[in-house]
Amino acid sequence: SCHLAHMLCCYSNHPQVLVEGVKIALAMAQTQAFTRLGSKFWDEIPMPGCEDTNLWSDEYWTCMSRQYTTTIYHHAGIAKMGPPTDPQSVVNHQLKVYGVPRLRVIDASIMPTIVSGNTNAPVIMIAEKGADMIKADWGGGYEDSRVRRRRRSSDQVGSWPCKLNMTRRSDYWM
Repeated sequence: SCHLAHMLCCYSNHPQVLVEGVKIALAMAQTQAFTRLGSKFWDEIPMPGCEDTNLWSDEYWTCMSRQYTTTIYHHAGIAKMGPPTDPQSVVNHQLKVYGVPRLRVIDASIMPTIVSGNTNAPVIMIAEKGADMIKADWGGGYEDSRVRRRRRSSDQVGSWPCKLNMTRRSDYWM
């Protein structure tokens, strides 16, 4: 995503931003409000990969930020939903994977971009809609709490979506 790329670009090229953030967090942990709650910096084991630096120095925190940082955002968009003309799309509007019969992707990865809030509610909505689509494909009938299955005809499998001008499997994976 654009935001993640921006973060990686800025913070990996300017680790001092993260180092200063660590210093602020350590200073906050030493305030009366935090010490009253028993807050203590855990300093017993250095970060693996940073053993050769001076502990708790700016060099150490730079090394630690490169070894340990991650995004706080939920991953989304790796199996983008879109039309067959979009070279980056992986699934169609029915969540069917292009070129792979009988496979759907029903999670946050179908969202072309991450939502601005928590992903829980949108993922539940995607899952409910995906479940409805699967039930509709299989006849949607229930009998004694068991899914009533019907045999698929070959024309249903043959109608699974494919990307346009796709000749080899590698064409839609990269």
